[in-house]
Amino acid sequence: MLCDLDHAYDIACRFRANVYAEGYDGWYREFYSVTPTDRALMDRCVRKWKNAPNFHITLQVSPQTTQAEISATRESLRAQTYQQFGIELWGGASGDWPGLIYRPRRDNDWRLLLRAGTTLSEQALFCLADAAVKTPDAALIYVDHDVLGMDGRLCDPVFHPDWSPEMLRATNYIGEAFAWNGQYADRLPDLRADVRGTNFAHALSLALSETGAPMVHVPAPLWHLAERGERADEGDTTLAVSGHLRRMKMSADVEERGAGYCQVRYSVPTPRPLVSIVIPTRDGLSYLRRCITSLIEKTQYGPYEIVVVDNQSTDPDTLRYMRSLEQCESNLRVLSFDEPFNYSRINNFAAAQAKGELLCLLNNDTEVISPDWLCEMVGLLSSDSVGVVGAKLLYGNGTVQHAGDTVGPGGCADHLHNGIARDDPGYAGRARIAQDLSAVTAACLLTKKSIFEALNGLDEINLKVAFNDVDYCLRVRDSGFRVVWTPHALLYHHESVSRGKDESPAKERRFRGEVNYMRRRWAHLMHCDPFYNPNCNYLQPNFSPSATPSVWQPWRTRADKRPDRHSSRLNSDSRAVK
Repeated sequence: MLCDLDHAYDIACRFRANVYAEGYDGWYREFYSVTPTDRALMDRCVRKWKNAPNFHITLQVSPQTTQAEISATRESLRAQTYQQFGIELWGGASGDWPGLIYRPRRDNDWRLLLRAGTTLSEQALFCLADAAVKTPDAALIYVDHDVLGMDGRLCDPVFHPDWSPEMLRATNYIGEAFAWNGQYADRLPDLRADVRGTNFAHALSLALSETGAPMVHVPAPLWHLAERGERADEGDTTLAVSGHLRRMKMSADVEERGAGYCQVRYSVPTPRPLVSIVIPTRDGLSYLRRCITSLIEKTQYGPYEIVVVDNQSTDPDTLRYMRSLEQCESNLRVLSFDEPFNYSRINNFAAAQAKGELLCLLNNDTEVISPDWLCEMVGLLSSDSVGVVGAKLLYGNGTVQHAGDTVGPGGCADHLHNGIARDDPGYAGRARIAQDLSAVTAACLLTKKSIFEALNGLDEINLKVAFNDVDYCLRVRDSGFRVVWTPHALLYHHESVSRGKDESPAKERRFRGEVNYMRRRWAHLMHCDPFYNPNCNYLQPNFSPSATPSVWQPWRTRADKRPDRHSSRLNSDSRAVK
């Protein structure tokens, strides 16, 4: 009886907090173990494939490699449910790696590089093969990974986002857990100048991305790395990224930001585009003054104009201050918006009168920290593929308020890395690097005016106050543009000072209505944000393993779904391979 109560309590706790309490090793074995039924279903799928891929696996060894490490990798390969592969040993000598890339290809030839000691889950090659069958023109297929500890327990999972070109230019977030398509071997550039030491996998991933072919993510922790203290040499990342940008003819400087990380400083176009910085306000003199003063005194970028939108201010001191600004600052205008507060409409109103080629939506309760904040954002937005750029925002106490947004957690959308220390690298280092995301906050958002106008700006009908920025970013992505967040544009943000808290019954009803609209409009993303991960907690965006994950099982159709687990299942019918 007590055991039943304990089990019931455990399940109730999981659903309340969506937290798996037994540790990652237990989580993995509950949700990713393979049953005899699973093996039979995988075999059924393989028999139906007309062009099953062949995997050429290179097992990398070194003078320090032990026979136990080689045996561990070989044993995991012998246990694979998909057996169309061959293995060769490679000593990893510095002059030998071109042979891994440029060797003649065969039909349906896919290649993997495994470091001795790495083990694969028994469904790993099947999942790679399934993705290859569904996306035969993919250049690369990568998976999530974890670490097999010395005690035999799995730990330290890294749940990756889907393909993020900006993140790969900042760090090798894919690692070595990928297979690449042999059909692109004769299209790859000469990488000899870009490879040094341990950065081979990073240079290869970047080169494969240059083909323009799909970069596919399988969201499942199928690679188990051996526990070791190895890191990439400090210069390797900048070397690989510099070569990639040179081949892409992208003008940028690459600066090292610690071992394995770098910052790409994209050149600002010439002539520099005018940026219209739109700041809605209602009274709040102390915040507005600090915001304007920091812009004028710290912003290194030019040209820019400041467009303050006065939404029915009544405080005499605030009105006096705004009049003085217009008299003293030639690049500052004050527009009067004499209607009830509607954040979307206010910004649309200002954007229509903005003179700039670029629009920066900025809250009045922000304060510039990094003088190059706007240079950084304009540089990123200069790419034809980028439609929105967001900044890193701190609370007044120096902790992180915003490091990008994710869709789904919190019931609709929420900030990533909220509350961590300013210099905390965050989950898998993501709080320290630029990356593609689904959305960023409009407390500081830079976009192209042409895109803003083409999409009719922010939604002033359904999203008057909340989530209009998230909705705008999602529509930008739907239009084919990328949304990028950067930690290198840094500002303070005293959240929601301009409109206060949504505590009145009317405001609560309005907020509920906006949440419901978002959940209907973007229902397909509410549990499947491509830049979060379906294995992660969707009640709070902390990247912890979910107690109810969406487990990747492409061999199961809806009719094959297991009835005995608390998780949902991602199968070939429910999620398209990206």
